[in-house]
Amino acid sequence: MKSSFLLSALLCAAVASGQGTTPGSTTTQTSPTTGSNQLQVRGPEAVAKQDPTRVVATINGKQITAKEAESYLSAIPPDQLKRYESNLSAVVQQIYMSQQLAQQAEKMNLDQQSPWKEQLQLTRENILTQAYLNKLTSSSTATATGDPQQYYNAHPLEFDRVKLSGIFVAFNPPGTPASGSASSRTEPEAHAKADDIEKKLKAGGDFATLARTESDNQQAASRGGDLGTYSVGDPQLPASIKTAIQSLQAGQSSEPIRIPNALLIVKLDSRTKLTFDQAKPEIQQKLKNEQSQAAVKQEVDKYKIQVQDPAFFNQTGTSSVHTPSLARPGDATAPPPGATTPHR
Repeated sequence: MKSSFLLSALLCAAVASGQGTTPGSTTTQTSPTTGSNQLQVRGPEAVAKQDPTRVVATINGKQITAKEAESYLSAIPPDQLKRYESNLSAVVQQIYMSQQLAQQAEKMNLDQQSPWKEQLQLTRENILTQAYLNKLTSSSTATATGDPQQYYNAHPLEFDRVKLSGIFVAFNPPGTPASGSASSRTEPEAHAKADDIEKKLKAGGDFATLARTESDNQQAASRGGDLGTYSVGDPQLPASIKTAIQSLQAGQSSEPIRIPNALLIVKLDSRTKLTFDQAKPEIQQKLKNEQSQAAVKQEVDKYKIQVQDPAFFNQTGTSSVHTPSLARPGDATAPPPGATTPHR
């Protein structure tokens, strides 16, 4: 959202231009006054609450009270403000300066001139749109529906967790130029190397040691082949890997599995089944997320555009129109082993 971008730019500019530092902690410490045992309150909220009229800074001859400075800082989301807590004075300076310059612009009626007028309106609408969607999602999950126990029973593989390690042997797909790296191997050459690694493992070779020296995935190799923990029900986990680990006991490794541009020897480090009580918080959050996403989709779908004049939109053919989503993207998750780039 544009306003978020502007806020981030504002805060970055504040830190870049700041000279001094002001701790953002609200803890107390002994006053530096010699012979005094009085504790000095520190931090914007604590100082503003105790002595709101105390002058804490001067900017261009204007005295800034604790209450005023705290109000500037309170307008910034706490998670963002925390990143700049070592330089709060610079943030106050930047916000105050922006306010003053904005007032000067208004006196010149720049807010009524193009393109500033239209940009201000667009920013306002973006903020209100996000506020509406936030309200919609919070309202939709206030009375969350769905039975966690029923969901748990219906999705057993989702709570079957496996910790995996892997050794990647990359090859160069036929018809593509050799890169001069490990991936310049042909597929038969990769099979030969993978078979050799498998023999070493069966002879008692240490998987982590071989992963560090033989795997073409440097990121996993540096961790002894550790690929992380996955849900067996994850649709992004390749079927070939799911099939291979089904027959493995903890500590065992598979035969080479073909994945795009590589062969993978996967080791099952451990396998656990979450109990319902362990999985319940996760299920409840998932049901809430699905419910809020459904509410947002229902609202956004009302406004799908139907193009009547493709020439106006400079469209050719019958390509479909992609409608940008207003919903915030979910948290990124680790890629499944089959999607891991074999060479980096």
